[in-house]
Amino acid sequence: MRLFDDLVRTDLRPKAESEPRFHYLNTSARPAVGAYRSIAEKWFHRLPDPPKAELRGRFRSPIDWQHDSAFFELYVHELFCQIGFALQIHPKAKNCHLPDFLVCAGRAPQFYVEATLAGVPSTKEQGANAREAIVYDSLNKIDSPNFFLDIDVSGAPKRSPPTRKLRTQIENWLAGLDPDKIGEFFQTGRYDAVPTLTWKHSGWQITIRPIPKSPRARGRPGIRPIGMLSPEGGWLKTRSELKLAFENKASRYGDLELPFMIAVNYVGLHSDNTDIMDSLFGQETVVFRQKSDGTISAGRQSRTPNGFWIGPNGPRNPQVSAVMVATDLCPWSVGVCTPEVFHNPWATHALPKDKIPVPQHSINLRTECLEHTGGRSAGEILAIPSPWPISDDFADD
Repeated sequence: MRLFDDLVRTDLRPKAESEPRFHYLNTSARPAVGAYRSIAEKWFHRLPDPPKAELRGRFRSPIDWQHDSAFFELYVHELFCQIGFALQIHPKAKNCHLPDFLVCAGRAPQFYVEATLAGVPSTKEQGANAREAIVYDSLNKIDSPNFFLDIDVSGAPKRSPPTRKLRTQIENWLAGLDPDKIGEFFQTGRYDAVPTLTWKHSGWQITIRPIPKSPRARGRPGIRPIGMLSPEGGWLKTRSELKLAFENKASRYGDLELPFMIAVNYVGLHSDNTDIMDSLFGQETVVFRQKSDGTISAGRQSRTPNGFWIGPNGPRNPQVSAVMVATDLCPWSVGVCTPEVFHNPWATHALPKDKIPVPQHSINLRTECLEHTGGRSAGEILAIPSPWPISDDFADD
């Protein structure tokens, strides 16, 4: 049983915006994609047979978040195997299900791990994203020998846009523009003089600005017209998305009588250790106090009690011993992305820090300080070739 099909591959094109992730990985002949397929097959080969078919089905799904979820489970399994553990997949106890993995040292159970994603778009957002992707794929088929397209996006389409009509309108507009004249506007900083085309449809607006190609690139076939794509800005929901992912898994299993870790791959726009700490221990705040004479005291750093591990009534979710968080882990980042472990200081069953040799974070309750322990990179543990990916032809994903 294999993850990918046994094909003769000749397609070197970049990934289309609306193309399912697995389909591109399965059919592309690009060297970097082939190198990833080889590694993923080795990881899959090490899975025990009973769970293989179920994970393979999700991995090959045309729904990207299902594929991403299966990829992350495969990654977590391989990471702990390479550390030296033996894993039971989807272990079961009498009358109940258990987390994704029971991690053992030899035959001795050590801790449980549940793998999940955070930052997955809502069903509504996925629908809008799919409609947008179809438009971007259509725009990338435009005959634009002289210009790249700089696209600013506002809103999201509620209905599928008429892509053929839009393409025709843009092609006619570009045909009447002089690339040398517009190039002068860019060179002299007269950006306001650069013409734009604004198009609206069903709550969605895109503004297109032409960027002249260099004389040598003009008329060359096979160059995608979209050069820059700027989505609409908005508030990031990283803290709440991470917290929700933790909470969705925290209470499913009760007291497992062993340490329990939740492994999360954040697939949203941005995440760092500040976001993770805010989601676990509450949002960072600065507290000012007014003295009796009306003066304001110097600000004192504190945290609002709205975290996954601390709430208004004190510590919560003690059954979760630790979380392991990766940010935007994907085939092209496995060599450089290292998940980090954050320990619960109030855990019912503490996870020893020396169990997993990746970077660790813990709170010293006596000093109320965050303590950091270094570790090995995941790329080193997994023996990922360096540099990774093996060539520059991966970036279109």
